[in-house]
Amino acid sequence: MSYKKYYCLIPLLCLLSLHVNAEEYKTGDMSQEEYQKIREASVEHNECMDEFAISQLEVQSDPRVITDHAMKKCAPILDDLYNFLLTGGYAPEAMSRFVSSISNKGANKILPKLMMYMAQKNQ
Repeated sequence: MSYKKYYCLIPLLCLLSLHVNAEEYKTGDMSQEEYQKIREASVEHNECMDEFAISQLEVQSDPRVITDHAMKKCAPILDDLYNFLLTGGYAPEAMSRFVSSISNKGANKILPKLMMYMAQKNQ
Protein backbone atom coordinates (compact mmCIF):
# COMPACT_ATOMS: atom_id res chain seq x y z
CA MET A 1 0.00 0.00 0.00
CA SER A 2 1.12 3.47 -0.63
CA TYR A 3 1.89 6.07 1.99
CA LYS A 4 -1.38 7.94 1.33
CA LYS A 5 -3.49 4.85 2.00
CA TYR A 6 -1.75 4.26 5.35
CA TYR A 7 -2.24 7.92 6.17
CA CYS A 8 -6.03 7.48 5.89
CA LEU A 9 -6.31 3.92 7.18
CA ILE A 10 -4.55 4.34 10.54
CA PRO A 11 -6.78 7.15 11.89
CA LEU A 12 -9.86 5.22 10.77
CA LEU A 13 -8.71 2.11 12.65
CA CYS A 14 -8.00 4.19 15.75
CA LEU A 15 -11.52 5.62 15.68
CA LEU A 16 -13.02 2.16 15.30
CA SER A 17 -10.98 0.79 18.19
CA LEU A 18 -12.12 3.64 20.45
CA HIS A 19 -15.73 2.85 19.66
CA VAL A 20 -15.30 -0.86 20.35
CA ASN A 21 -13.55 -0.31 23.70
CA ALA A 22 -16.01 2.31 24.98
CA GLU A 23 -18.02 1.26 28.02
CA GLU A 24 -21.09 2.87 29.45
CA TYR A 25 -20.59 4.40 32.89
CA LYS A 26 -22.92 6.25 35.17
CA THR A 27 -22.32 9.99 35.01
CA GLY A 28 -25.32 11.27 36.97
CA ASP A 29 -25.75 12.14 40.59
CA MET A 30 -25.03 9.63 43.32
CA SER A 31 -27.91 8.16 45.26
CA GLN A 32 -28.44 8.76 48.97
CA GLU A 33 -27.35 5.17 49.64
CA GLU A 34 -24.05 5.78 47.82
CA TYR A 35 -23.44 9.04 49.70
CA GLN A 36 -24.19 7.28 52.98
CA LYS A 37 -21.79 4.44 52.13
CA ILE A 38 -19.06 6.97 51.26
CA ARG A 39 -19.55 8.86 54.54
CA GLU A 40 -19.52 5.65 56.58
CA ALA A 41 -16.40 4.34 54.83
CA SER A 42 -14.62 7.67 55.29
CA VAL A 43 -15.41 7.77 59.02
CA GLU A 44 -14.45 4.11 59.45
CA HIS A 45 -11.18 4.72 57.58
CA ASN A 46 -10.29 7.73 59.73
CA GLU A 47 -11.10 5.83 62.94
CA CYS A 48 -8.99 2.88 61.78
CA MET A 49 -6.07 5.19 61.04
CA ASP A 50 -6.38 6.92 64.42
CA GLU A 51 -6.54 3.63 66.33
CA PHE A 52 -3.59 2.16 64.49
CA ALA A 53 -1.52 5.32 64.92
CA ILE A 54 -2.20 5.38 68.66
CA SER A 55 -1.16 1.75 68.96
CA GLN A 56 2.12 2.45 67.16
CA LEU A 57 3.20 5.57 69.05
CA GLU A 58 5.29 3.67 71.58
CA VAL A 59 6.76 1.29 68.99
CA GLN A 60 7.70 3.65 66.16
CA SER A 61 9.35 7.06 66.43
CA ASP A 62 8.77 8.36 62.90
CA PRO A 63 5.26 9.78 62.31
CA ARG A 64 5.62 9.32 58.54
CA VAL A 65 6.23 5.60 58.98
CA ILE A 66 3.26 5.32 61.34
CA THR A 67 1.04 7.11 58.82
CA ASP A 68 2.25 4.91 55.99
CA HIS A 69 1.58 1.73 57.94
CA ALA A 70 -1.82 3.03 59.01
CA MET A 71 -2.74 3.72 55.39
CA LYS A 72 -1.76 0.17 54.42
CA LYS A 73 -3.60 -1.36 57.38
CA CYS A 74 -6.81 0.55 56.67
CA ALA A 75 -6.75 0.21 52.87
CA PRO A 76 -9.27 -2.70 52.80
CA ILE A 77 -12.00 -0.32 53.97
CA LEU A 78 -11.44 1.88 50.93
CA ASP A 79 -11.08 -1.16 48.67
CA ASP A 80 -14.56 -2.23 49.73
CA LEU A 81 -15.87 1.27 48.99
CA TYR A 82 -14.20 1.21 45.58
CA ASN A 83 -15.80 -2.14 44.73
CA PHE A 84 -19.19 -0.89 45.94
CA LEU A 85 -18.96 2.17 43.69
CA LEU A 86 -17.90 0.04 40.72
CA THR A 87 -20.99 -2.12 41.11
CA GLY A 88 -22.96 1.13 40.89
CA GLY A 89 -21.69 1.61 37.34
CA TYR A 90 -19.15 4.38 37.89
CA ALA A 91 -15.93 4.66 35.87
CA PRO A 92 -13.03 2.77 37.53
CA GLU A 93 -10.50 5.56 36.92
CA ALA A 94 -12.71 8.21 38.48
CA MET A 95 -13.56 6.05 41.47
CA SER A 96 -9.91 5.16 41.97
CA ARG A 97 -9.01 8.85 42.15
CA PHE A 98 -11.98 9.50 44.43
CA VAL A 99 -11.01 6.75 46.88
CA SER A 100 -7.36 7.87 46.77
CA SER A 101 -8.44 11.37 47.74
CA ILE A 102 -10.23 9.97 50.81
CA SER A 103 -7.05 8.10 51.75
CA ASN A 104 -4.87 11.16 51.24
CA LYS A 105 -7.18 13.36 53.30
CA GLY A 106 -7.03 10.86 56.14
CA ALA A 107 -3.24 10.82 56.01
CA ASN A 108 -3.11 14.61 55.86
CA LYS A 109 -5.25 14.79 59.01
CA ILE A 110 -3.32 12.27 61.07
CA LEU A 111 0.25 13.23 60.17
CA PRO A 112 0.19 16.71 61.82
CA LYS A 113 -1.41 15.20 64.94
CA LEU A 114 1.36 12.63 65.19
CA MET A 115 4.06 15.24 64.61
CA MET A 116 2.63 17.45 67.34
CA TYR A 117 2.45 14.49 69.74
CA MET A 118 6.05 13.53 68.97
CA ALA A 119 7.20 17.13 69.51
CA GLN A 120 5.42 17.35 72.86
CA LYS A 121 6.78 13.96 73.90
CA ASN A 122 10.37 15.08 73.22
CA GLN A 123 10.08 18.17 75.42
